[in-house]
Amino acid sequence: MHILFILKDFKSGGGVERVQQRLSEQFLKDGRRVSFFVMNGETPDTEGNQRHHSGGGNGIAGLLRSIVLLRRVIRDEQVTHLISAKEQANLCTWFATLGSACQVIYSRHIALDCKEQKTNPSSLRLLYALYLCGSGKVVTVSTALRQSLVRLLPWGRKRISFCPNAVITEQLFQASRAPLLAGLPEAYWLGLGRLTQQKGFDLLLDAYALALQQRTLPDLVIAGDGPMRDALKAQAQRLGIARRVHFTGYLSNPYPLLRNARLFILSSTHEGMPTVLIEALALGTPVLASDCETGPRELLDNGQLGLLVKVNDVPALAEGMLQSLTSRDDAMPHEHTLTEALRPYTSQHAAQAYYQVWNQ
Repeated sequence: MHILFILKDFKSGGGVERVQQRLSEQFLKDGRRVSFFVMNGETPDTEGNQRHHSGGGNGIAGLLRSIVLLRRVIRDEQVTHLISAKEQANLCTWFATLGSACQVIYSRHIALDCKEQKTNPSSLRLLYALYLCGSGKVVTVSTALRQSLVRLLPWGRKRISFCPNAVITEQLFQASRAPLLAGLPEAYWLGLGRLTQQKGFDLLLDAYALALQQRTLPDLVIAGDGPMRDALKAQAQRLGIARRVHFTGYLSNPYPLLRNARLFILSSTHEGMPTVLIEALALGTPVLASDCETGPRELLDNGQLGLLVKVNDVPALAEGMLQSLTSRDDAMPHEHTLTEALRPYTSQHAAQAYYQVWNQ
């Protein structure tokens, strides 16, 4: 078995990239041959013997070149199984595997109504109808996301599956034991992710400022980088909370920060299944999450494993922050309950789920 991962790009610290990387490492442990094909030519930060292939670049011309190059890689490297992620990579894979005997999985990692992708429901229906033509199969990263896709394409129900993300590995726990970043407060709450509109960090700042008016709170640390960084810093200044909010920028290893936080806050407006929320639970950190259409409610067992608040609602998020001001022990669920809830997100379990899809 030669498994090839196809990605549009490979952003450092990206959630999709992390789970694909961990899944690939588990496949290697299982004795599989593993390679990556990245359309824009970025080099994946992977451990092990994965071979890396560069695509044709960005834009329409880059997509066309990538299709030709990918088809050549499949032939020359005798690829038998493919996993693509994100729509440009999915589309490239569909064209490149026309007439091929490869077993293809097209994966969906984000809610169907995510406006950042600028893809309307009609276009999504057409794309996923294409993917399901022939022998292709579709995998979603949450059961709620699978249900949304099945409603869009009810005739494809049997070939749309849920496979949990490969998140929990021994490397995660090892990385979390590294020294903490210097210069941060001893007690802090944490927001972590790429600084984009979808992640709702502007909502987080508004809610934090509102909650500060009522109670004394730990400082807020925002870890990550992205196009909204300057705007978020300016917002903190306007709100009068700049001295209480710490922006770390991009961190290659944010896990010590995540493990030692008093509370991890997910303020996203859209998610598929938020990797960082799984990581926080695995590291024993209490969580507060917005109740996105897919992801957090399913993972947190309807609020049994962490606080859920209404999505895109600043007062609700502020109230959740105030509600979280209990002891660390009281905020966390029973260890056995948490272990069972997180078991599907181990790399071993996730790899087995993909094998089952291919064997159906």
